[in-house]
Amino acid sequence: MKKIYLISVVTIIIGLIFYSVPNWFKFLWGFQILLLPLLAGMLMVLVQNEDRSYRFLPKLIMGSLLTSSIFIIIISIMGCFELSNISSCLIHNVAFINQFSLFSQFSLFLTGVFIFGGLIGIVIRGTTLLFKKNPNSKITPVFKKIFGGIFLGIGAIGSLVITVVFLVLVFNPSSSWLNTVMVDFRVIDVVGFFNYYLLLLSVLFILATPLILITNLGLILLFPLKRYLNKMLLSRLIIYFFIFLVVFLLSFSYLNSKFELKKAEMKENKIEEHFDIKNFDSIYVSRYVEYDEIKIIQGDKFDIAVKGSQYDQIGLDFEKIDNKTLSIKRSELETYYNTDTWTVENRDYILFHAGTKHLTIEITMPDIEKIEIEGGHIELVNLDVDNIEIKLNKRFNNIKGDIKVEDTLKLDAKGGIINLSGSAKNLIINSGDCWIEMDKFMTENATINAINTSRLNVNVSDEMEIQLNKNSGITNHYNEK
Repeated sequence: MKKIYLISVVTIIIGLIFYSVPNWFKFLWGFQILLLPLLAGMLMVLVQNEDRSYRFLPKLIMGSLLTSSIFIIIISIMGCFELSNISSCLIHNVAFINQFSLFSQFSLFLTGVFIFGGLIGIVIRGTTLLFKKNPNSKITPVFKKIFGGIFLGIGAIGSLVITVVFLVLVFNPSSSWLNTVMVDFRVIDVVGFFNYYLLLLSVLFILATPLILITNLGLILLFPLKRYLNKMLLSRLIIYFFIFLVVFLLSFSYLNSKFELKKAEMKENKIEEHFDIKNFDSIYVSRYVEYDEIKIIQGDKFDIAVKGSQYDQIGLDFEKIDNKTLSIKRSELETYYNTDTWTVENRDYILFHAGTKHLTIEITMPDIEKIEIEGGHIELVNLDVDNIEIKLNKRFNNIKGDIKVEDTLKLDAKGGIINLSGSAKNLIINSGDCWIEMDKFMTENATINAINTSRLNVNVSDEMEIQLNKNSGITNHYNEK
C-alpha cells in the first residue's frame, strides 16, 4: 500500500495546485484536469504485483476513495477560509456544511474517474502478463507488433506535432494559437523575451518526455533484443521532467502576475476613443458584446465614441458590413477566458460576472432602419424615424429608451426585455420568452403574435390583432384608462 499512498499524496498535491490557481489550466477548456485522476487510477493498478483482475480492485477502490475524500475535505476547508475564518465557519456550520456538501457530490464523480483509469490499467497489466506467461505463443508476437506499431505511431506523430507547434511559436510569438493562453496581450510582451522562450522550452520538454517513453515502449515491443533507454538515461529523463515542470509552474505564475499587474494599470486609465465609420443605417451587436452599454443618438453627423478603461477597450471591434450595417463585436475566446462565471461584481447596482469588460458606446447617426441585438444593453435616446425593425435574438438582451416612429415599428423578440416609450402608427410584435413593457408607447394599430412565455404591456388606441400562446399574457393599458 505504500506505493498507493505515495500516488495519492502526489495526486492530491497536484490537484490542490489545479484548485488554487484555476487560471493556469483554462486552456483546452479545463478537460485536461480529468487526466490527473485517470492517470492516478492507472498507476494504482500498475504498481500492484497481482496476477488476477479481481485482486487489483480492493486497493484501487480504497485508494480512489481515500484520495477523493482527503482532496474534498481539504478544498472544503480552503473554501471555508475564503468565506470567513475557520473558527466562525465551524461554529455556525452553515458555510462549511454547504461547501462540503457541494464538493462531496463531486467526489463521487472523481472516484468514478479514478476507478475507470484503474480499469484501463487492469487491461494494460493483463495484456503484459499474457505476453510474459505465453512467450512462445503464435499470437504473442502478433500482439507485440500491433501494440508496438501503435505506441511508435503515437510517439512519432505526437513528437512531430509538438515540434511543429514549438517552431511556429518560436518564430511567430503573435500566433493566434497563443490566444488559448492569453487573449488580451501577446505573451512575449507581458513576460519578456527570455521568459517567453523559457516557458516554451519547459512546455516542450514536459510534453516530449511521455512521448519519448511511449516511443521507447513501441521500439521495445517491435525490437525486443535492443534497449534504447537504460536505467541511467531513464532516471535522468524523469529528473529533467520534474525540473522543467517546476520551471513551467514558476513561469506561468510569473506570467499570470504580470498580466494582472498590466491589467490593473490599464483599468485605471480611463479614455475616450472615436471611430471614423460613416454611412450606415443599421446596427448589429454580436453575442460576445455581453455587458457593454450602447447608446444610439440621433444627430446630423456620424460618430462612434467609446468611453471606459483602456483595458476594457481591448478586443472591441467595429466593422461595416453589407455597405449599410455597423457590426459591433468582441472575441469568443475573450469572453470565455476573461470571465469568471461563478463570481459576480456589483457595478453601480448592476450585477456583472467578474472579469467582464464594460464600456459605454455612444453611436450618433442621422437615421436608423434596423437594430439586431445578440448581446449588450441598448438605449435609444429620443429617436425620430420613419420605419424601424428591432430584433432581439437572445434571452438576456434588453433595449430601452424613447423613440417616435412615423409609420411602423416591428419588434422580433426571441427573448430579453423591451422597455420603450414614444409613439408609432403601426406596431408589429413577434415575441417569445420575453418581457415587453410598452404601456407608455402610444400606437394606433397593433399585430401581436406571442409564443412561449411572453408578457406584454401595450397601449393601442384602435385595432389590435392578437395571437397568444396559453403561457403568454397581454394587457392593453389604453383600455384601462
